[in-house]
Amino acid sequence: MSPGTHAHIEVNENNVPCNIPESVILGSYLGVIARDPVLTPISFPNWRTKGMEPIKKKMLADVESKFAFPRHIRHWILQSLGVKWRNHKTNLKDEHWDSRPIEKIIEFSIWC
Repeated sequence: MSPGTHAHIEVNENNVPCNIPESVILGSYLGVIARDPVLTPISFPNWRTKGMEPIKKKMLADVESKFAFPRHIRHWILQSLGVKWRNHKTNLKDEHWDSRPIEKIIEFSIWC
């Protein structure tokens, strides 16, 4: 997409995006936003935390700057962002979490 243009998103009777090329771009873009460490921090325990509200508004504004869609699907977009954000957190934990006690990971002599 060139700067300043908006991809137009059409929705079906279930309020789900239905025009294939633009919908694929939208879904991909939502995934990019959900994984952006600056825009969407992973320090919050869940998507419904009150502290996430300003972040959600910023994410939605970012999507609205690139896509033209009916106002009534904003809820669907936020739900999709929430699922993608949660999946990203899960993937990070699966890749990097070490369940061993800290004593098993780091030698005691290093602590002293």
